[in-house]
Amino acid sequence: MTPAVSPKVVAPGEGKTVKLFGVRFRYKVESADSGGSLAAMEVEIPPRTLVKPHAHAREDEYSLVLSGTVGIRTGDRVQDAGPGSYLVKPRGVPHAMWNAGGSPATVIEIVCPGGLESYFEELAPILDRHGSPPEYYQLAENYGITIRDDWIEELERTYQVKL
Repeated sequence: MTPAVSPKVVAPGEGKTVKLFGVRFRYKVESADSGGSLAAMEVEIPPRTLVKPHAHAREDEYSLVLSGTVGIRTGDRVQDAGPGSYLVKPRGVPHAMWNAGGSPATVIEIVCPGGLESYFEELAPILDRHGSPPEYYQLAENYGITIRDDWIEELERTYQVKL
């Protein structure tokens, strides 16, 4: 039986915030708010920033670009997505996003099922202490995430972005 959830309003600027590699994740709908079926986060990607390439084994990811333009690589396909664009990143398909522009880009990320918020919360202190140590990769593996470091150099060079 799915646990009962309560109605709530999360106003602009509200919600738990976690920063990873300079990218801000603000939780808007947590797993507990949806009975575990999804989580939604407002993600602000700073100018000239790459979100670390990865693939999920357990979640599908859907995005709505609110502001700015983001580059997106899903598998071998590369595209630009401006405000109003929706992105579908199915589980198992490697993907990366970046903001090659001069101002922040904002994206709503919906992850189904929910639960990935715990990963971000566990990851933040690891990154604050060490950057990308072995425990970073172990944590990703624990959550069914495969990091695609092999994409980073090409994406950084091609789009003039950095992690």
